[in-house]
Amino acid sequence: MNNFEACNLTEGLNGLLGFKLVDWKKGFAQIEVELDERHKNRQGGIHGGVIATLVDAATGFCGVFESDPDKRPGNVTVSLTTNFVGPAKTSTLKCTAKTIRSGRRIYFASAEVHDTEKNLVATAEAVYAYVRKDSQKISFEK
Repeated sequence: MNNFEACNLTEGLNGLLGFKLVDWKKGFAQIEVELDERHKNRQGGIHGGVIATLVDAATGFCGVFESDPDKRPGNVTVSLTTNFVGPAKTSTLKCTAKTIRSGRRIYFASAEVHDTEKNLVATAEAVYAYVRKDSQKISFEK
């Protein structure tokens, strides 16, 4: 039984872009975004970087699910290949990601991005390395 409740992602770029984690369980994550002006490129379409970031977020989450946040590993992207397949025809995108295979140090994931009319917008493959959660903390000195 999955007791996950959808939540807005508030940290870093995910928060800035308005991503919402709508489903998350072992080997699976689903993130959606409601598109607005901040997501557009110079031509007025969806910026490819937004789609790639959506994919990176979802594939990142799918490999680190752990119900106890204190036991949840960190991760870093090793490789991310995004294929832009077609235009979105609605203002909401949903990225569904799943873990293909995971080991002790790395995991492989795949993802698809669809609009709400189920038009395929992008596909992706990703590789991540597990890291200690505290190793991702960055501090800047003046």
